[in-house]
Amino acid sequence: MREEPGEKTSEHENTDDTDCFSRAANRMLCSMLKRIHFLLFTVVLVIGCRVAAENRGASKAERIDELVARYAKYGYLNGAVLVAERGKIIYEKGVGEANMVSHVPNTPRTKFGIASLTKQFTAVLVLQQVAEGKIQLGGKVSNYLPWYRKDTGERMTIEEVLHHTAGLAADFDMLEFGDSEAAARHYEPQAFAAKFCQQNLLSEPGTKWAYSNCGYNLLGLILERVTGKSFGDLLRERLLEPMGMKDTGMDRNDLVQLGGAAGYVRHAGPRYTPGPYQDRTHFFAAGGMYSTAEDLFRWSEAFSGDGFVPKEIREQMFKSGLNDWGYGWFAREITPGEPGAGSVLVEMRGDMTGNYFSWILLYPEQNDAIIVLRNGYGSTERLEQNIQAILFDTEPRMPSRNAKDLVALAWLIPARWVASHRLRSVLIALFAAAAIWQATRRKKPRVTRL
Repeated sequence: MREEPGEKTSEHENTDDTDCFSRAANRMLCSMLKRIHFLLFTVVLVIGCRVAAENRGASKAERIDELVARYAKYGYLNGAVLVAERGKIIYEKGVGEANMVSHVPNTPRTKFGIASLTKQFTAVLVLQQVAEGKIQLGGKVSNYLPWYRKDTGERMTIEEVLHHTAGLAADFDMLEFGDSEAAARHYEPQAFAAKFCQQNLLSEPGTKWAYSNCGYNLLGLILERVTGKSFGDLLRERLLEPMGMKDTGMDRNDLVQLGGAAGYVRHAGPRYTPGPYQDRTHFFAAGGMYSTAEDLFRWSEAFSGDGFVPKEIREQMFKSGLNDWGYGWFAREITPGEPGAGSVLVEMRGDMTGNYFSWILLYPEQNDAIIVLRNGYGSTERLEQNIQAILFDTEPRMPSRNAKDLVALAWLIPARWVASHRLRSVLIALFAAAAIWQATRRKKPRVTRL
């Protein structure tokens, strides 16, 4: 059929209008889709950032848990671990057993001997009395302890004793503070100080640093004299009760009876044996306390911005002097090459030889804390440094079994089997002996007589 020219022109006009409408609609649709895509992208991005921010804390906790599990697997850790970031606990766990006879597990609420961490509490109590005018930092030891020998006591100031610069001999290796029979003898604090803490000065006060347990025992006795209260009562009333540290106190040789962890010595394998008995009474204000990971977190928070310990006391305690020692803490800037280089680290270790080992590390600028308490004495394997690496988003060095453990395991596995299968072991031994005897008889040469 042939088309009329007029009709053809009209049809083209309608098509052009339709195309224009379609293009306009497409443009509007594309614009709307772009806006929807942008909106969805923004929502997904915001949610993703929020989830990522939340997962950073969770991933650190997971990494710490993986690290702790490796230490537990190899027997390098028997105790409790707590890690806090920005003032919030992100990880806490008990590892191994508090009592290996009754198989009571360790938890973050298990009580451990904290040894020299006690010195932090002693220092705060002293500075409280200084603030109240009952003790002078420049006052002499003899001013507060009339029975102490005058020729040395009149030369040592309270501040020097706090700083370990009073001239007293370093006594970390002293038998009475170690794991020998001498450490098991009972002494009341003043009797102990009178007998062992009145030695000649080895340096002019204020000139050299030497770690002195005796010095902090003297501070405890000074506190008792100026307040008229026992050190334990003063500790409880002025620090523990106000901070809610209900599972912390003085060990009067009854820690296990209080439900606390027993101390053990780690041997290759690993194998554990009970730690030596030590009389904790004469460790006193230098190292006689017990605590838990959770209570020590409360203690760490006392040194945060608005914490229980006043700013002026906190600054005194964290101000490092000789050998990076403040009052009860070592304070230093983390050196280049270490995780967190340039940040301030405040730390203290407690070493009760053959029984307990404790370590608390604070990062005041970040309000972070690492607390590790052990009742398996004899192996640290850089756990605390590796946790520090994770806190500062660097890779830790995963531990591996050491050669001594591998050799010991090769013996311990059959030895444990024999111990648990005694009858079978005896029968196997008899069978083996009979087989060897028969084999020996067969090999004997026959003598031929001529």
